[in-house]
Amino acid sequence: MATSLYEWMTVEEAADALHRYLAERAPALDRLREALARHGRDPKRVLNGSPESVAPLWQWLNTRFDQLGVAEQTLEEDPTRGTWPSWARHGKLVDPHPPAETIALVDGFVTYLGELLTAAVPGARWQAGEHRIAHHPLLNYPVLAAGRHQVFLPAMPLYSAYQSAHGRDPMSGAEMLGHVHRTIAALRGESPAAATAGEPLVNVVAEVGCFDVGLRADLVEQHPEVVERLVAELADRDGVVSVHRYGPHALVVDVPDWDELRLQLWLTVWLERALSR
Repeated sequence: MATSLYEWMTVEEAADALHRYLAERAPALDRLREALARHGRDPKRVLNGSPESVAPLWQWLNTRFDQLGVAEQTLEEDPTRGTWPSWARHGKLVDPHPPAETIALVDGFVTYLGELLTAAVPGARWQAGEHRIAHHPLLNYPVLAAGRHQVFLPAMPLYSAYQSAHGRDPMSGAEMLGHVHRTIAALRGESPAAATAGEPLVNVVAEVGCFDVGLRADLVEQHPEVVERLVAELADRDGVVSVHRYGPHALVVDVPDWDELRLQLWLTVWLERALSR
């Protein structure tokens, strides 16, 4: 099971993966505290339990991710892979990938984030992701859920860490804080995002010679100007041959040198940043 993707797991394997994820939380937070102390930061001050502490913490982590860059080895050759947190081993990472130290820092951050979210939303609970759609992106992942909303906490920090590792513009501390506030509101059922039942902002599917991109319905309905900017800025990116909008919620993107995950990362981070402004 150590190399199984979440998408391939049975119900029993997903339950076991959730148990493993939760068992890893305390050690992950301890490692984050140790990393802060090694670099002259007071863990008690930095991790003070307030949502606002996310901004300076994430800003510091961005600096570390940029310094650490990408791993020298491929995923298959990386000897540290067995030491990664279970969510990274069972999830979909691509090369060039961040090194083990970056992944460990992300792991500590999402642990701290989980503590903030469960304090802010006492009714939230941990569960294996479930959905009526068999290929739903959160199926079998360890998620924090409340009402109809589910969130896989490592997703956004990992996406942004990839941006830093590759020398691209990551989410700022303020933008990550905005993401946290939106997540709290969604888990409480206080925002339009709660009505989307934990659906990802975008779904990317690799087709022959292109990518099919589905936009979450509420983006078009509530933020049409953001979607227009998204299409324009994506079309202007180096390597993007074309972006065709063939329906209100659907794009076809021709970008030969990107893979499915890179496009998912770019779109997700771009939208999170745009929605936080």
